[in-house]
Amino acid sequence: MKIKIKELEKVVRKALFTKYDKRAVDLMTPIIMFGELSNTKSHGIIRICSSGENILSRKPKGYPSVVKRSRNSELIQGKGNPGMLIGAIACQAVIKLGKKYGIGIVGSKDSTSSSGCLTYYLEKIANEDLIAIVMARAPSDVAPHGGLDRLFGTNPISFGIPKKGSPLIFDMATAAISYGAVARAKNLGEKLPENVAIDRQGKMTTDPSEALEGAFLTFDNSYKGYGLAMMVEILAGVFPGAQYLDLKDGDGWGNLFIVIDPGLLTSTGKFKEKVEKLVGRVRNSKSVSGEKIRIPGENKIGIRNRTMKSGFVDVDEKTIQDIESIIK
Repeated sequence: MKIKIKELEKVVRKALFTKYDKRAVDLMTPIIMFGELSNTKSHGIIRICSSGENILSRKPKGYPSVVKRSRNSELIQGKGNPGMLIGAIACQAVIKLGKKYGIGIVGSKDSTSSSGCLTYYLEKIANEDLIAIVMARAPSDVAPHGGLDRLFGTNPISFGIPKKGSPLIFDMATAAISYGAVARAKNLGEKLPENVAIDRQGKMTTDPSEALEGAFLTFDNSYKGYGLAMMVEILAGVFPGAQYLDLKDGDGWGNLFIVIDPGLLTSTGKFKEKVEKLVGRVRNSKSVSGEKIRIPGENKIGIRNRTMKSGFVDVDEKTIQDIESIIK
């Protein structure tokens, strides 16, 4: 069903206000809206009412705070808050560090839900003329290649590169499917795509309930995807002191934000011009279909921009009804 963007935002804010104060609502709402407007439904309004890890079911123990600091780094203790709140705080902090020192690193631990679509943070950082590397460690849902045990998170890793015009963004999960997409499929009574999950016996399944009892697969179901998932597990889990694997060692979910000022090694203006030139060369290179080559990240941002221009967004009717039942 179609709904006015402004009306959806009012519903989202009203739902969040049942649990959180204004500063938290102001930080989380744009991230939820970005997921919905960019058609990244697994990181949109479903995060308010999903049966597994919805934002309103969290039980925070205070507001997130910095517990360790160096000249150009910070470690944020999430205190059980949603990942979207902690991600927003970390994003603001790492931009300030990058602007001041050329390199900024912000880690976080003890969040209790998804940080949302990482593209949201990448765009904000790259629009400040900073290179962004962002990754997130979630609870154990993904089996190693050839394995049955749920060990790794869905573990997205992403990059934002400033360039002339809009940023170049690459945002990928190391898993074949996100938890949010599985939760959404279960909520709507839908099947999963083929070859993204296994049941408890290791057989491929398209049943979201069986997938939640079994395990998800890496994006390529190979050692490469499994190795990349392991690196994110270390950098966004072990490094900031968050949990990792199924060992219950550490505090909650983890994130790592790294920014680099291109001016450290070159002229920022020339860097942006050359990245634009690089993208143009790739876009206009020969293709099998004869159409222009698609550039990573442009589709998601393009959908968001077109949706905003129209003033309306398509939402799942059942999901919006579930949210409205919360605020009645």
